[in-house]
Amino acid sequence: MARKFDVAVMHDFFVDRLVHVDSLDGIIGKVAEKAGSGGGGVHGIAQEEVRGGNAVNLAHALSRLGLRTLLITHSDRTHEPLLRRSFEGLNAEVRVKPLPAGLTVAFEEKVNVMLGDTRGASDFGPSRLDERDWSALEKSRVVCSVNWAANLRGTELLVGLRKRLGNEKAIFFDPADFRDRMPEFMELLETIPKKRLVDWISMNQHESVESAKAVGVYSDRLTDVCRSLAGALGVTFDLHAVEKSYTSEGTRVSSAPVRRKKHRRLTGAGDVWDAGAIYGRLKGMDEVDRLKFANRAANIYLESDELVPPTAKQVEEG
Repeated sequence: MARKFDVAVMHDFFVDRLVHVDSLDGIIGKVAEKAGSGGGGVHGIAQEEVRGGNAVNLAHALSRLGLRTLLITHSDRTHEPLLRRSFEGLNAEVRVKPLPAGLTVAFEEKVNVMLGDTRGASDFGPSRLDERDWSALEKSRVVCSVNWAANLRGTELLVGLRKRLGNEKAIFFDPADFRDRMPEFMELLETIPKKRLVDWISMNQHESVESAKAVGVYSDRLTDVCRSLAGALGVTFDLHAVEKSYTSEGTRVSSAPVRRKKHRRLTGAGDVWDAGAIYGRLKGMDEVDRLKFANRAANIYLESDELVPPTAKQVEEG
């Protein structure tokens, strides 16, 4: 009998090189100065190389919370060991398709700026899934498709998922930063309610405001943005911002404050937030408690000394 999963996640795997800087302007100035003097090295820049990608980060955070998680992703042989080591000892199954891992350089300051080479992440359509994968997706309580922004076949993947899995399957969608593909994303926003491609969308503040403008909503109030997007797209809409998080099904809006004192990193925090929100929904939490749980999960991650999402117990006690 095929294993049943709480959550199935696809698709992207990136190898992330995190570059920690005190000032983005400062490092840009140093690079420009060095280039202007004939090139050479800029030394003393703290860096670390970790596994990344929205799907991999989300699946890792979900399995750390204790959910039975399926990750369907891609990698080349060189980087696959880094991917698999992250899930050792967790309640997760990792299925890897033979496509190159993406590569990212992320500059981390008060904000993070990422330079990405999408590689295999840009070519992940429904044809990448075999019958064993479809069987597992059919038995999963929630199916997550994330990082549409990196995937040139992302809309095709969503259409394929809905067609094969039917309208009763809950599909969660986090597009990541789509602003470099705005015309295509506007087409997707028109298609989502027409074909009911997804049931549940999560975005950060900047992505939500841009999406709202795309559907004709111009407001500085995130409550209005959240409610309007939920109504226009016919979905549950989660919005996580710096000071508050919000959710709406198109009428009522629930919110919860974010209590953050410090942060040690930003890359991956949105994926941990999504994991907390999904966990809360599957555990039957009311909307405010679900948002609070997601906020705490992301906050613990942001303040941690290591790149490890929290367990459910740590979030509950945090």
